[in-house]
Amino acid sequence: MHWPADDGSALEEYWQTLLDLKNEGKVRAVGLSNHTVAQLEVAERLGHVDTLQPPFSAIRRTVAGAELPWCHAHETGVIVYSPMQSGLLTGRFTVERAKSLSQDDWRSRNAEFSGEHLTRNLTLADALKPIAERHRVSVAAVAVAWTLAWPGVTGAIVGARSPAQVDGWLDAASLALSRQDLAEIAAAIETTGAGSGPMQPGV
Repeated sequence: MHWPADDGSALEEYWQTLLDLKNEGKVRAVGLSNHTVAQLEVAERLGHVDTLQPPFSAIRRTVAGAELPWCHAHETGVIVYSPMQSGLLTGRFTVERAKSLSQDDWRSRNAEFSGEHLTRNLTLADALKPIAERHRVSVAAVAVAWTLAWPGVTGAIVGARSPAQVDGWLDAASLALSRQDLAEIAAAIETTGAGSGPMQPGV
């Protein structure tokens, strides 16, 4: 289930429906997306939450404070989405690109893509470049690998519009960031003030 109902009243109903499908052998696993720990607890009382799909990146880190630890403790897999924050952490996004976004592009109306937020986010992306160069990979690969370094995260959904973009982040699957790398990224997050939430796995 991708989004919970605004009032939460239907959670037990739709989760039980998914559990029934699993018990009937029609699906192998069932999960939730964009659900809070409180909602996960409600679902877990009815039946195990096999997986959670939350937004997670070095900019949008709030789930690292609650949902990721919960999933890790309950053996619930986590498949994060938007690990490059919709292009901001690719190392290729620019102020000029942000200004040229069309009106029908949701990013043109999102706070992270304008003003001080954009400046902080692009400065963070620039700070990933030395780490990328050290590992001979792209900034995008570092951004995705950062999400995979967190306990409990089992996969990442990464979007691409061309084969070249896929080639740019494929190395994330085999890139193991060191403690030094993670500390450098945490320091960059703190210095830039980009986003919110925990800045480093295990800290």
